[in-house]
Amino acid sequence: MYGSMTRSSTPESIRSRPPRPRWSNSRTTTTENLQNILIITRGGGNPMKMRKTKLSVCVALASGLGSGLALAQQDPTSGDKEGMVLEEIVVTGFRQSLEAARDIKRDSANMTDNIVAEDIGKMPDLNLAESLQRVPGVSITREGGEGRNITVRGLGPDFTRVTLNGMEVPSGTGGLDSSGGINRGRSFDFNVFGSELFNKITINKSGVAHIEEGGLASTVELYSHKPLDNPGQKILLSGQGSYNLDTEELDPRLVALYSNTFMDDTIGVLVSYTQSDRTVHQDGFGTVRYTSPFSNGRSWAGTDADTIINGTPNPQANYPGEAIDPTQQLDYLWHPRLPRMDSFNREQERSGYVASFQYRPVDTMTFSLDVVGSELDADVESYNYFAQFRNLQDSITPREVTLDNAGRVITAGTFDNVQPRSESRGQFSETSFLQTVVSGQFLLRDNMTLDVMYGNATSDHDEDQYRFNITAKEGHPFSYSFEDDSDVAEMSYGFDILDPANYDWSGPTLRRDRVERDNDTFKMDLEITSDTSLVRTGLIWNNRQVQSKRFNPININPDLAPVSADNTRRASQVLDDFGAALDSPSGFPKDWLVSDFGASIREYNAGQFEFVPDDSNTFDVEEETLGGYVEAEFDTELLGRPFTANVGLRVVKTELTSRGVSSDGLGGFIPTTFEQDYTEYLPSTNLVWEFYDNVLLRLAMGRNLSRPGLGSLAGSVDVTPINQNVSIGNPDLEPLRADSVDLGVEWYFNDTGLLSLTFFRKEIDSFITGETLESQSLPSDVRNVVAALPQYNPDSPLFDPSLISPDSDDWNISTSVNGEGADLDGYEIGYQQNFDFLPIQGFGAFANYTHVESEAEFGNGIVGSLEGLSEDSYNVGVYYENDLFGLRFVVNDRDDYITDQTGSNGNAQHGTTGPTRLDMSAYWNITDYLQLTLEGYNLTNEEERLYTTGPTGDMDLIREFNSTGTEILLGLRATF
Repeated sequence: MYGSMTRSSTPESIRSRPPRPRWSNSRTTTTENLQNILIITRGGGNPMKMRKTKLSVCVALASGLGSGLALAQQDPTSGDKEGMVLEEIVVTGFRQSLEAARDIKRDSANMTDNIVAEDIGKMPDLNLAESLQRVPGVSITREGGEGRNITVRGLGPDFTRVTLNGMEVPSGTGGLDSSGGINRGRSFDFNVFGSELFNKITINKSGVAHIEEGGLASTVELYSHKPLDNPGQKILLSGQGSYNLDTEELDPRLVALYSNTFMDDTIGVLVSYTQSDRTVHQDGFGTVRYTSPFSNGRSWAGTDADTIINGTPNPQANYPGEAIDPTQQLDYLWHPRLPRMDSFNREQERSGYVASFQYRPVDTMTFSLDVVGSELDADVESYNYFAQFRNLQDSITPREVTLDNAGRVITAGTFDNVQPRSESRGQFSETSFLQTVVSGQFLLRDNMTLDVMYGNATSDHDEDQYRFNITAKEGHPFSYSFEDDSDVAEMSYGFDILDPANYDWSGPTLRRDRVERDNDTFKMDLEITSDTSLVRTGLIWNNRQVQSKRFNPININPDLAPVSADNTRRASQVLDDFGAALDSPSGFPKDWLVSDFGASIREYNAGQFEFVPDDSNTFDVEEETLGGYVEAEFDTELLGRPFTANVGLRVVKTELTSRGVSSDGLGGFIPTTFEQDYTEYLPSTNLVWEFYDNVLLRLAMGRNLSRPGLGSLAGSVDVTPINQNVSIGNPDLEPLRADSVDLGVEWYFNDTGLLSLTFFRKEIDSFITGETLESQSLPSDVRNVVAALPQYNPDSPLFDPSLISPDSDDWNISTSVNGEGADLDGYEIGYQQNFDFLPIQGFGAFANYTHVESEAEFGNGIVGSLEGLSEDSYNVGVYYENDLFGLRFVVNDRDDYITDQTGSNGNAQHGTTGPTRLDMSAYWNITDYLQLTLEGYNLTNEEERLYTTGPTGDMDLIREFNSTGTEILLGLRATF
């Protein structure tokens, strides 16, 4: 097998199993390429072998420039378990990082891709998600211009399981912009961590029995540094200044690491710390989706006879089969719900640390204590100003409209009796993460090892949200036009929008959210090896819990002073050059009236708000799993060529308890508890055949599952009255089960090249989908929950008379259900090569392309592609490196993708336009110990564009268009 039986950080006396000979003579490392990482393999009775490190680079991850520092990383969950001794390992620069990742891929029993640190404390990108998107089949979603979640082979964030130092970890933050929200599910928010804390990432795309279930798309393994992997004293100091061309702010980014070993390298201590600040302004235009009066069960106040219509209406194209009233054709044409100016302004501070202590009293045992923590504090102030159409069309009269060529959309119009509203929102959040892992590795016999681990990880998110609204006292004329720009409208208002005397206070939104996650893991793995085979077996127990709590204020001042210059400000006073990066039309407004946060808080409460629990938005979900596995791996020959097989079976039992509340019908709530359990049998097979020198054929087959998001299992009701939405949890959801087949061929040409092609298919037989019923009356118990909210109490300062009534039949009711299933097919192409054949040494390139197709049945009978799936995506990078200087450019592109297949407000779907981003990085080695770095992200200032597809799913209607700017970082790194 290709290094698959290697335990990299266990001492030599523990690794007693003799090494197996390499199959292809062409893979022997020669003296010429000793500059590539070398490993000397020794074992009982067999002659000494020398070969290229396929594993070393998988584990030897960082070295101080010029210091020969190397960090060999233990990999407790990979399939690489062959005895060896590390003699000298040096990994520096992007070129070596690529070679390291290539060699891990070659040696893996299952199908993997890998990312290796270029140097100690230096991953290829500042954000882990940004690094992962360079891998074939991986796409990311961004918020505030920064990567947050990943999609693998078309399956969204909830389908990827993330582990840190061998245990699954929770990580959840709040929304950073209008497209985000608080993470209460299973998806991992990669923006919690600075990338400097880690030295390797492995993306497992096919399963093996010893890797825990849950990653239907993939299992991503993160690894932090350990001191005994690299004896001696190591010191890293790094500082960068980050400058955003939109915000014109300079933010610091600092890294420090110290590692040392003592008492003949039997004790090791490592500590590292990162600190980074980030300032982002996201200016733009939004519609908060398109709609029509007919979709809301309404009609315009005026009639077609009273309206000037430029163009020929074709309402039948929007609503095929509907009986169209010829006197009310405009009711069936689409227009923006809330055309508005948008500005999201975020200031964040992120810190993280790693502390690792190791003790090796004798060569046959090693004890480790690893602690990883992070803090993310974020203040977001957002301002928007919108004309209120949404569900108010029956009080608005269109005076003149211009239609698109198809006669389906109002691209420009003038309307009477429109009431604009200014919304000022503050979100102040704190997110903390802490993981503690205690582990031990023991040699029980010459060919038997035991790994034991216990870990606890917590992630807490606290968020206060203040939303202050001022609304025009009466209706006014309003006009918009997309004739000069299809993404940003020109808008004009028939009154002075900067005069406070024209506004009244509207019901505010004041709330506090807290999400607490807690994971406990205990596992044991026993491994028995021989010359050509190994057997593994083990047990793992997990307890995962998420608690979500919401709190509402009770001490709100009911006697508000009038809106005035004392409690408002102009947008131009709080925003720096709003919209300058948008290239917007001349008629796009740049100034409006906003609430002053400090004055508004004092207006509603002179002191501190007192918050009390909101029982209707509180839930607790606990999940306990107990699993075991048996796995065998053996080397043999097939038709005279090397052949390796890995087969296994995993069995896991899951017990779930979901606690929430239900209305008692008397204005109060009673606790509810839901329970379920199930047992799954998950086989896996991975075959590798080197049918020609350095050409591997891989076949992987297996069954896996992903459990429903913990938030979806909640027995609670979440109400958003301003959008007429009610979301109801479903604790009866079953897991998603899938059968997978992967077939791939990999050609490892020369010492550094790789060309690969992989076909994959997944058949998901229990797909979970969202189901939304529009224009509905609320069930009686849900209606009672909604009616009890303070926004519907006329005596409460939070009362908002513009909200839809609890008794209305225009509510949108959403929940999650087990669907009919989904199929997913695709292929990946990967390439990398150093261009050593050129006259000038140091050039190289890498590229990958992924094509994915899927078909799933969603709620309401909709059939379409999986949410978050881009049919085509690619990465292309070129680089140059020598002993003094390095430079890299990378282009990443993905197709448009659907984010919500069930839509809302009459839209069939919501989507995002796929971005194309250009990034770069460069360095200059000033001395052996000092390096100057320069990095640039989003160099072309790619905008973010969200859209909806209208009632028939074939339209492209702008939902949001904004810019986050280009980011440039300049810094120094010192290693000793």
